[in-house]
Formats: sequence, structure tokens, C-alpha cells
Amino acid sequence: MSPYPRFKVFSVTFGVLYVLAFYMNSLDPLSQWWAPFRYYPAVAEWHIERQPPETAGPAILWYAWMAEAFVAAVVVSLLTPRKLADRVSATALWAVPAVVIGAILVYERRWFF
Repeated sequence: MSPYPRFKVFSVTFGVLYVLAFYMNSLDPLSQWWAPFRYYPAVAEWHIERQPPETAGPAILWYAWMAEAFVAAVVVSLLTPRKLADRVSATALWAVPAVVIGAILVYERRWFF
């Protein structure tokens, strides 16, 4: 029995939810669902609404994806019963991040090749 089983659930869930938000935003970039807020570094402002790129520049969505995955993973880890959380194996703790990194690399291969 590990002393922090909820951290295992959080770790696995966070990676999966981050990739899901990242991928789903690319399918529908105009949706506010997958990136509920945006940071515009050119004007150093945070916005909930999409700003015109001519005045605000390109938006950074990474913060929204991280916040979204964090909140959802915290909720899932707190709702997971301790007995079930204890059953998360060490293999899953290593395999899920490897799959997540692989999925991001496959999706972003257009930048490398």
C-alpha cells in the first residue's frame, strides 16, 4: 500500500487529459471549450474571448490546457476510491507518460519532418 495513491491517479489522468485537450483544440480551434482562456504575450494580457491576431498577436493556449487538465485530474483523483488508486501499477505510471509523449510527437511530426 503506497502512502500517496491519489498522486498516482493524478499523474496518469493529467497526462491523458492534457493530450486530449491539446488534440481536441486542434480539431475545433474556434471552440472555447478546450481552451477557456488565452494569453497574448504581444500585449501581455489574458482573455476569455478570442482576440483578433492583428491587434493582440498569436495566443498561447498551453496555460489553458494545463489548467484544464490539472483541475480535471484533481477531481478524478479525489473521487477515486483509495483501494482502486492503490491498484494503479508502476507499469502504468511509466507506460502512460511514454504513450502521451509518443502521441504528442506523432501529432507534432509536421514540425520535425
